[in-house]
Amino acid sequence: MTIKDLLHDGVVLGDGGYLIELERRGYVDSGSGREKVGTGRGSGQFTPEVAIENPDALCELHYEFLNAGSQVLQALTFFGTREKLTRAGYGADTERINAAAVKIAKDVAGDEAYVAGSVSRTQLVEREGMGALDKARDHLAEQIRLLKSAGVDLLILETFFHLAEMKVALECAAESNLPTIATMSFRPLITKCSDGHTPAECARTMAGLGAIAVGANCEQEPKRMLELLRQMRAAVSVPLAAQPAAFQTSEECHSFTRLPAFPDDLETIQVSRRAFKDFGRIARAEGIHYVGGCCGCNAAYIRALAQGLAEAK
Repeated sequence: MTIKDLLHDGVVLGDGGYLIELERRGYVDSGSGREKVGTGRGSGQFTPEVAIENPDALCELHYEFLNAGSQVLQALTFFGTREKLTRAGYGADTERINAAAVKIAKDVAGDEAYVAGSVSRTQLVEREGMGALDKARDHLAEQIRLLKSAGVDLLILETFFHLAEMKVALECAAESNLPTIATMSFRPLITKCSDGHTPAECARTMAGLGAIAVGANCEQEPKRMLELLRQMRAAVSVPLAAQPAAFQTSEECHSFTRLPAFPDDLETIQVSRRAFKDFGRIARAEGIHYVGGCCGCNAAYIRALAQGLAEAK
């Protein structure tokens, strides 16, 4: 059965967050000592060189998510474009990091789960403005080619703040002919993405460019993310996807990466796994067909999400 068929038949359980979890375990650098975190102007913030430097740690985390019930494992290729890796000092290892991350995920998944290539924003638009979209296209297209060559089953485009850059990524994904799930991230508020489009507008655009499921990921905890997901649900007929973060936001700021606790005091705003169990029950009832977690979600959160889904049957 294809991932597209599975999405239409029921709810697909994804996995959780990798980079922050591996940072907590001592294998990834948050970058807070080298840059003003959250500006996208420095280097080394949560980059995925763990795939070549500590592959056993990454392998173990994949096994934990698989054992928790994940039907899709994301290769740790988030922030894996040559542009971001170059700023972190790993540009020459771009091919190696992407290939290694996919191989690790595939070895763990075997015949039990699909493997997705994670493709994130380049940070070029944040750093240089909309004039950098062509440059971003080159980097996104290169990474997607690397992921396809490595044998991923699908792509998950995630944590794009600008719809304009998401459109570029979806065009590159279409050239690969890989099934693609597309999720936007909203900050500082859930009302609009960084280039001014509402959740409904984002959903319609992503669906129109061929995404097999559209939705949101990261930045908000489940309860707050539900507000924007409902706007998307009303706007499109394709399956909805959601990967909320496990961190509490505020009424004034709906984005955990814009809160003072990010990145080194996140334990002070951690939400309980019960929030994800509740989200699982709600997701099934409200027609969200792909559910997983993002930053802050370890295997316990995915297991709780699976329990919520099971209770909603």
